[in-house]
Parts: sequence; C-alpha cells; structure tokens
Amino acid sequence: MKNKILLLIIVLIPVFSFSQELLKGLSSNALVKENFKKHKNKTSKGMLTLPFFDDFSGTDIFPNDTLWSDKNVFINSSFPDSSFTYNVATFDALNDTGALYPGADSYGFPADTLTSQPIRLDKYYVSGVLTPLKIKDSVYFSFYYQPQGNGNSPDPGDSLVLEFYSPTSAVWKHVWSTQGMTLTQFQSLYHVLFKQVMIPITDSTSYFQQGFRFRFCNYASVANLYIPSWAGNVDQWNLSYIYLNKGRTLADSFYTDIAFAKQAPSVLKNYNSMPWNQYNVNPIGELKDNLTMTIYNLDTTEFNTSYKYTVSQIGGSWTHTYDGGSGNVYGLRYDTNHAHAHPPIAAEFSFPSVSGDSASFLFTHVIKEGLNGDDHRKNDTTVFVQKFFDYYAYDDGVPEAGYGLTPANSLLAYKFTLNQKDTLRAVKMFFNQTLNNASQQYFELTVWDDAGGYPNNVLYHSPSIKPIYEDSLNKYHTYRVDPALALTGTFYVGWNQATNDFLNIGFDMNNDEHSKIFYNVGSGWENSMYAGALMIRPVFGKALPVNTGTQEYAQSTEEIKAYPNPSSGNSIHLFLPEGSNQDVSKLQLHLFDMLGHEICNYSFKNIIDISDLRNGIYLLTVTSDNSATKYFTRLSIIK
Repeated sequence: MKNKILLLIIVLIPVFSFSQELLKGLSSNALVKENFKKHKNKTSKGMLTLPFFDDFSGTDIFPNDTLWSDKNVFINSSFPDSSFTYNVATFDALNDTGALYPGADSYGFPADTLTSQPIRLDKYYVSGVLTPLKIKDSVYFSFYYQPQGNGNSPDPGDSLVLEFYSPTSAVWKHVWSTQGMTLTQFQSLYHVLFKQVMIPITDSTSYFQQGFRFRFCNYASVANLYIPSWAGNVDQWNLSYIYLNKGRTLADSFYTDIAFAKQAPSVLKNYNSMPWNQYNVNPIGELKDNLTMTIYNLDTTEFNTSYKYTVSQIGGSWTHTYDGGSGNVYGLRYDTNHAHAHPPIAAEFSFPSVSGDSASFLFTHVIKEGLNGDDHRKNDTTVFVQKFFDYYAYDDGVPEAGYGLTPANSLLAYKFTLNQKDTLRAVKMFFNQTLNNASQQYFELTVWDDAGGYPNNVLYHSPSIKPIYEDSLNKYHTYRVDPALALTGTFYVGWNQATNDFLNIGFDMNNDEHSKIFYNVGSGWENSMYAGALMIRPVFGKALPVNTGTQEYAQSTEEIKAYPNPSSGNSIHLFLPEGSNQDVSKLQLHLFDMLGHEICNYSFKNIIDISDLRNGIYLLTVTSDNSATKYFTRLSIIK
C-alpha cells in the first residue's frame, strides 16, 4: 500500500499549498445502479455443457445470466485499451449496485466476482450422446486480461484471482493469480496490451464432475480516505474471451473469428449529439467525412470479410444502406492483425426532413465473414443511436473518471459553438457520487461569452447549487437557467465553486475534447491537460416543462471561523461570521471524520472540547433548526 500512501501525500498538498485541476476514479456507477434493478431477479436456465465461451459482446452491461451467476462486473467498451472484441468485463471496487463496497479500505478487500453457472465437466455430447470426459480429451481453460486500461491501475498489493470449484470436495481452489501493475508496466513486461492465459485442467478427480464452476475475483484497496470528496473507484482489470473446451493444446491460442474491436461511433464531426435545429443549419458540415471501424482477425490465417452499414430512422420509415464490399484481414502472425474500414458518411446520404424538433437514427454495422466454423457471431455487429435532441454533448454518457478543481473560487468553463442564435434553457450535468456524498458542495452555474478563444464576460450565474445525483435512465441532472439566456456563436458553461472540495463531474476518457475545457484557479484561464470530455450538456430550444429539473439552493453556506486551526490543544473557539445575527440557541453543531462518520452533534457552543479526538482532518458544520442556514469549516488536529 506504500504507493497509495505516497499518492495521498501528493494529492493532499494542493489543498494547502497550490491550485490545480484533478482527475479521480469513480465511486459509483449510475448505469450499473439503474440496470441492477432490472436484472436482480434473473435466474439460471440449467447446467451448462462444453464448450463454454464468452467475449461479452452484446448491449447489456451485466454478464449473460445463462452463463454467469452474479452481476458484480461491468460489461462495457469504455474501460479497455485496444481490446480486440468490443466489450470486456471490468473488475473494480464497485459492487453490483454501482456503489463502493461497504468494506472498502486502504488495506485490501475482496471486491468483484465473476462466477460461472454450473458446468457438466463429467461428460460431453458426441452426436447427441453424452460421453465421459477423460484427461486424454485435453481440456484447457483460457482468457485474456489487462490491468488498468482507461481506468486506475491496481497496486502491487492488489490482485486478480482465478479459482476452480470442486464438486467432489465442495471447495474453491486457487488456480491462478497476478498482482497489480500499471498498463505501461504490463506492456513492458509482456509486450502486449491484453495477455492470454492458458490453463490445462488435469485433476479429473476434483473437476471432471457435474457442477464444476470457475470464478474470477479481484482484491482492491482504496487510497486513504482523508478527503472523501476525492475518494473514488480504483484498481480496474479488464477480462475478455473466456473459453473452456476439450481437444485443445497449449498452442491452441488462436481463434477462427473476425470481430469489431470497438463500439460504433457517432457520425457527427464536432459532437456526440446536438440539437436538430442546429444540425440543420449546416448538415454537411456537421457530418464526418468517414468513420473508422476497426476489425480484428483472431486467427493466424488471412481471411476475407465484407462490411456494410444500415441507417434507419427510429420511429420512421426512412433507411439507407452502404455496402463497403469485401477485403482481406491479416491474421495474428502478422504485425498488424486488424483492418480499418472507412465508410463514407457526409457524401453517402442525407438525413430526411423531420417535422418535429428532434430525431434519432440507428446505425447498424455488420461484417460477414467468409469463414467456416465461426460460432462467435455477436461480435460481427455493432450499433450506435445518433441522437438529435435539445442538447449538445461531447461525451458518450459513460464516465471513466471524475474531474474537479481546487481551491475555493476556482472556475471551470466548457466551450460550445452555435450555428444560429438560440435560447439556453438549462444545463445537464452528471456528477459522480463520492464516499458518503462528500462532494455535494455548493457552486454557481456560470455562463460566459467568448473573446479570443477564452471565456470573457459572465452572462449568467445561478444562486448557489450543489451536485444532485439521478437514478433514472437519464443520469444527468437538469439545472435550469432562469431567466433563459439568448446566445449566439461561441459560449462557455461551467461553474464557480464555493469550497476546496472536488466536485467530481463525470469525465469521458474515450472522447478527447480537452481543447474545449478551460479552468482558472486565480492566475488566468488555462486549457486542461487531461484528454477527455466533461459530462456537461447545455440545453436549448423551447421552454422546458415545469417539472423538469430541480435546484437545491443554498440560503447560507459561509465558513465559520475556528481558532486555533490547526490545533494541538484540547479546545477550539468558534466564531460565527460577522453580521450573521443568528439565535445560537437554534443552531446545531455536527462533527464528522473524513470517512463521513458523524462523531458527535449537540447544541452550538463557542468553545468545543477536542481532547478525545485523534490526529486527522475533520469537518465541522453548524446548521439552523430548519437547515436554511449552514456554516462549515475544516479542523486539523495535530497532537
């Protein structure tokens, strides 16, 4: 854990000595949280037989319940770095509801598991007849794995573990494990981005039985949590292409399979999504000239394959098909075992006219392999829904990290450009939940105009609001702009934050728009150094329904004065802000440690006893009986 402790020291310094922008891991996954409700009652459909295979291709974020018995891992295409099929199973420090495990700590804890359904490893089918399985049948288990990917690197004390279940002894047995490392270290050690592991199964007494199972699990460790607003998800491992079958050898590490390596992208040149009326001003200029579709060949032999895409209007009858013809894809024995299809977009079609103010189109990309014996057809198709609603979005809706600034009064600005004059009605924002919601600190939603490529005059700022987390399918919370703001050309939306806390806005690392992200920590506007896109979406057009979005405004969030602070003594004096005119008999004092645990609460006192407190950083809040007024400060105890 030494490197995590060192990281903590490095991260704590900015709070007390200098300012910066920060990028942290997630402490929740709202997509998992929502979909968990839909899947928690699904059950197995019976015992499996050989072969067992899963590359996690498909559209679901949970493992296929016909193959797997738990739902802890996150099925996605966002966290892997250069995977050869477009989805992986990501292990991390979040449970199946998308929140940090309750027992998360800095010393190491068991986190995600991925457990197979029971498998018949006693017999296999030959022409419809069950035949006993024997050692000479040469059974191998294989998989590919990658540490970190686009996430956080597991520490050397963390690990990914594989266990086999013996129906004979009813015991899980350790089979394989690897310690954590960065992706750079992994690539330097193995000279690949994904490493394949081949394991022969030779213990017929223990495993060649009905009810054999296998499971992967990871052990994670969260960095010391002295500042909960920075505490996030860590220690990602990406797992793919799990295969169990007989008749294999150690050299059986290639597969007759051609697959899409990435999910289908947006067809827009500048955004992932944009308002329909803004797109219509310059439709050709807003479309990409070409897409890049990466296709992998997992065999050693060169194969021919064909490619096409179909686009259809959702809710309409319009369709268009592009046939890209066929071509060869080199196999794994070549340095380049993949090909890129570059289908035209802007010169190929025009979207149909739409009567309303929104539209959406389904793009379906398909490769048809000229292969025999390829049973893995799911990864031959990938889809994308191109949305034209009332908002601009650079991001794809999936955060791989969280972004924030320090100290108090730091400014964040995100650049957008309109094709024609329009009315800003709201701003959608996705904030990652942090440990005990510690990042729910107040900020002002702010809009600037442009001068010379940088934010200039403030056009709008809201009363104090704070991050609000949504559990619906639309994970973004809508903050209204009131009154609505008429804009033209380039503008910026962002915030002015009230505290040092890390607000933890969602950060999409698969779309690099860092040139649009600006921050100001007191020394002028600077461009972000992090490659990615903020999950902030300005909303335009007609007036929103009355019940869309709610703001939680602060009536008072001033800082209370404490002396001495830091303190090495037994008491601290508290002073309310000048002019507060508060009836102290109606104020309540709360003291929290940096894990968010409330240590004590009692009626307000000007002098508080700290003789029983250990060394550390604490959060002290003072609230009125109706919570309309709130004061706060941090206490540093050094004894």
